[in-house]
Amino acid sequence: MKTRFGSLWLALTLAVAVSAQSSAPPEVSEDRPIAPQDLLGIVIVGEAGLPTDYRVSASGEIQFPFIGIVKVSGLTPREAARKLEQELSKDYFVKPEVLVTVKEYRLDYVIVIGQVNRPGNLPLSPEQRMDILDAIARAGGLTRLAKNEVEFTRDGKREKFSLDRLKKESDPAKKIWLRPGDILEVKEAVF
Repeated sequence: MKTRFGSLWLALTLAVAVSAQSSAPPEVSEDRPIAPQDLLGIVIVGEAGLPTDYRVSASGEIQFPFIGIVKVSGLTPREAARKLEQELSKDYFVKPEVLVTVKEYRLDYVIVIGQVNRPGNLPLSPEQRMDILDAIARAGGLTRLAKNEVEFTRDGKREKFSLDRLKKESDPAKKIWLRPGDILEVKEAVF
């Protein structure tokens, strides 16, 4: 009896672990470009006493010691580090080593409206991509009046998609990954 229970417990635990791994959403590249309002952590290796947190301004710049104003928007953290190293090596340091990390990304949003339980703005996480079905789920799911399709708007262009078709799509390359400013509208079904 104990052996049967132990085997059942092991099988259940493995099934849950495999399920969790296979349903994990894909991650976004570590080299997402820096954007206005991001909070950067910047360290010059071997230099203590300097500030380490820098908020990127609306114009995409930071005020950095020894250099002054530096445009970092659009650069990856690695590219920003190289740029700072070049500027610092001109007059102040010999072969400086600079580490740049994004401590906090600015929040970008998608809009989900219509027949969902919690319509409104949904923040897009920079660490994890979101597709149409993820957004609908995060908006509380469909109401009982929802039509089985979603109207998707990006850059002023509208397309309609069957929710059943989206549910069947398992290839990440064929999914529609949401970007800031995308709008999803779930229409009401006509009875």
